[in-house]
Amino acid sequence: MSFSAVITAAAPKQRHLLHQTLAKEDAQLETIAQFAIQLLMPGDHEPLVDRVAIIIPKGDRERFPEHRNITLIEQEPPLGYVQALYQAREFVGDAPFVHVVGDHFYLANQGPAWTLAEALIEVFRQEGSSVSAVQPTRESLLPYFGAVAGAPKVGKSALPLYSIDTVVEKPTPTEAEQRLIVPSLRAGHYLCFFGLHVFTPTLMQILKEGFDSGNPPATLSDALQTLASR
Repeated sequence: MSFSAVITAAAPKQRHLLHQTLAKEDAQLETIAQFAIQLLMPGDHEPLVDRVAIIIPKGDRERFPEHRNITLIEQEPPLGYVQALYQAREFVGDAPFVHVVGDHFYLANQGPAWTLAEALIEVFRQEGSSVSAVQPTRESLLPYFGAVAGAPKVGKSALPLYSIDTVVEKPTPTEAEQRLIVPSLRAGHYLCFFGLHVFTPTLMQILKEGFDSGNPPATLSDALQTLASR
């Protein structure tokens, strides 16, 4: 099974993120393309995806170097993260796709960063369902992430897996304590999104239903709560 990937990088603040501007002093959005290649198409390993779409602000196309496997999609109008992801619906078609959040910094405990995406894709192949990377995150960082809760799941992967039933965007500590407790975690820690996902076509269908009805999900976490319920 081959995969495409979608990276969201249309927010104005994403122009000046450290890991995207480290390559050279005047680098801005174009380094996101380099980041995509390193994470998903590493030169010393078989590519993890066949092609990548980067969602960018309207008018910023000239900032990016050309690459035969990267498609630039301008977000218009700029109506937030969910709408930016929805811009890639024709690009991904009726197929699963990798989603990478452009304002995250990816670092593996061991080995290069592309092993993170590789592991996630392997879990998707084993389980046949949408899968999101999460990591135990202390309570003080809840304002920055979506968080999940669910039951431990037995699978073929050596990684710990959970069958998710609850997804909340940037929960308060009180809400997290009431709805997001995972027994295997130490007190004050919750499973928060790591910025890497592999989605089945159902995710884009959920977004389409929302936009067609004029009531799209306010956040990706809202869409993923619907996805979990299905």
